Amino acid sequence: MNKISDTMTSLGDLAIGDSAVITGYTDVAPARRLLEMGFLPGNTVTAVRKAPLGDPIEFFVMGGRVSMRKVDAAEILVRAGD
Repeated sequence: MNKISDTMTSLGDLAIGDSAVITGYTDVAPARRLLEMGFLPGNTVTAVRKAPLGDPIEFFVMGGRVSMRKVDAAEILVRAGD
């Protein structure tokens, strides 16, 4: 798996194969459903694939795959995984 640099970025900026650790959220409070799906600070997430036009993006988190719109992924802040 690839890893992004040690700087903060958004989940929507991950390249396919990149892994990162969720650190928080932008000013927008996360939807409860995102938290229930495992998008919690401290969890590792990997970008799996993108739709042909780049939206939505599929992520692997907590043993499952979840697709979300790029605009929603941009609200989740991440840093390089361990």
